[in-house]
Amino acid sequence: MISQILVTFWGVRGSIASPGLHTVVFGGNTSCVSVETQDHIVILDAGSGIRELGQYLMKKTPRQAISGSVLLSHMHWDHIQGLPFFAPARVKDNHFTVYGEGKQQLSLSQILAEQMRSPYFPVAMETMFQAQTTFREVEPRHMIAIHPDLFVTPFRLTHPNGALGYLLHIGDRRIAYVTDHEHDLSQLSPEVLVMTSDVDLLIHDAQYSRAQLVKEKKGWGHSAWEDVVELAIESDVGHLLLFHHDPEATDELLNERQFLAQKIFPYTTVAREGLKIPLCIEKGIRYAVNCGDIGSARI
Repeated sequence: MISQILVTFWGVRGSIASPGLHTVVFGGNTSCVSVETQDHIVILDAGSGIRELGQYLMKKTPRQAISGSVLLSHMHWDHIQGLPFFAPARVKDNHFTVYGEGKQQLSLSQILAEQMRSPYFPVAMETMFQAQTTFREVEPRHMIAIHPDLFVTPFRLTHPNGALGYLLHIGDRRIAYVTDHEHDLSQLSPEVLVMTSDVDLLIHDAQYSRAQLVKEKKGWGHSAWEDVVELAIESDVGHLLLFHHDPEATDELLNERQFLAQKIFPYTTVAREGLKIPLCIEKGIRYAVNCGDIGSARI
């Protein structure tokens, strides 16, 4: 039985990594979030942030095999570019199952292998991945048992070339991961509303503002933070994590965005690299006091 859950953000940026003086606080690595239990780790996307996650895992369990599941939302570079640098994948005793979609008559494993073929990368995936690795293709709304007491339901998102969100069921807790996704300007996406209803944590793409979407970003496959806050209220989520920040978004802008979002929905945090959220196991405790950096979150 699961007795502990720890959510950690390793990369929170969208589109392209953006290190620099103006992104020091929130971080410049692309999408990667881990959800740890005492004997399994779920990795949401494999952007450049997964490299540091790999270093953490190697130091944490130097003499113990690592068992994990990697859930890929889609195959755009900012969500898979860190895989070749994920150190635990090079250890034979480790075991990983990679979940995602095949595309354009290519299997999931073929797509990932293609990005590591010459002339794009000097080492083939077959050589780099020494761990016991299984690739499993998923379908929207088909629940998957990935570990005892740990289930995942993929669901369809609106994004160029297609993308999947994931609803994690961990014991009595539920975490929704929604990136990359664009809500219609006239209404919130019905599918996402259903899948995020009453979740404990909602991690959601909030790359733009409504003004940006209306002016120039419509159809790019990303959400306005104002719409995401509205979704959190409509879905009655425990806590909202704004995620997948624009590479142009500075620390100053994201601090301001958090201030404005919390005025509308107090249980909102703009995700940053290194943010850790220990989830309280007891479902009945919605207002938790031991939730790390997010303080008195409604979970």
